[in-house]
Amino acid sequence: ADDYTFINGAGEILTKDQRLANLSSGATSLDTITLGEDVKVRVYGNDAAVSTSRVTLKGKYSGKAVSGDYQSMTVWAKGSSGWQLVANQVTPITGKP
Repeated sequence: ADDYTFINGAGEILTKDQRLANLSSGATSLDTITLGEDVKVRVYGNDAAVSTSRVTLKGKYSGKAVSGDYQSMTVWAKGSSGWQLVANQVTPITGKP
């Protein structure tokens, strides 16, 4: 979506343009993304959905090496052009509290 927002593992908030620029420049590139078996999807009415899951990432975000387990959340909205990703966030799993 045009108003897409991404929050990376360092807590930085990126707009759609910033996220696409990171990907285009090569500053962000993921070698592997492994989706866990704990995917949960909640649907709200006919036009919104939120998914959560555990992912294992290896690569780099914004020029910084990343490798490890993360919790991921994606938010989808259905508009006149169909389903669009409007926001997502990845949070590193650092251990048990």
